[in-house]
Amino acid sequence: MKSVWLRKEGGSRLLLFFNGWGMDERIAAHLLGESLADGVGEDFNADLLVCHDYRSLAPAAGFFEEASRYSHITVIAWSFGVWVAQQVALPPVTRALALNGTLFPVDEKKGILPGVFQATLASYSEENRNRFNRRMCGSSEAFACFSAISSSRETAEQKEELERLNEHVQLMTPPSTPAWNYTHAIIGGRDLVFPAEQQYTAWKGVPQTIIGDMAHFPFFHFTTLQELLACFRK
Repeated sequence: MKSVWLRKEGGSRLLLFFNGWGMDERIAAHLLGESLADGVGEDFNADLLVCHDYRSLAPAAGFFEEASRYSHITVIAWSFGVWVAQQVALPPVTRALALNGTLFPVDEKKGILPGVFQATLASYSEENRNRFNRRMCGSSEAFACFSAISSSRETAEQKEELERLNEHVQLMTPPSTPAWNYTHAIIGGRDLVFPAEQQYTAWKGVPQTIIGDMAHFPFFHFTTLQELLACFRK
């Protein structure tokens, strides 16, 4: 697993952003409100560490020790990152937001349908990458937003990551008592990757925000970290 600090000023609050499969830090930089070259959003008062590239689920050396310095930790995880976040040893988490993902990433009732997942893995190519992204976005407007902040990673590398994730999911079993739990879930009613019905089932009993016209890519609807954090108050 790779991690990139987008803001590190030594405060007491840390936001851990677990991105989806195939991504890098660009979406989180967009949500922060500034480009990587220009710095960070002035009205965001937490340090921000972005996690991505889950070919290995082992974090970089010093990850746990650095995160442990914070007294208040918020997790925001999207898509496959929702599952990955609970596979990583973290210090005590104060609150956690699941965004169009579940703790059962490949599952007939609570995640991506196994047949759909295997078909995506078997056919993933440069051409099908574009098709997948359009399907993920659900509209031309959302696809334009995604294209402006999409991952710069190579297609072959993304496929390798999906292969490794497939292996991770098959080998790892959920803990009987997780170290922390998600406290809110955001569900897109038009999600074609993690179907909404699967998410409803997976998050039964967890407070939810349901956005009926939102596809799997949620950052056309949520354009800042502040908008996402506001969901905790609902």
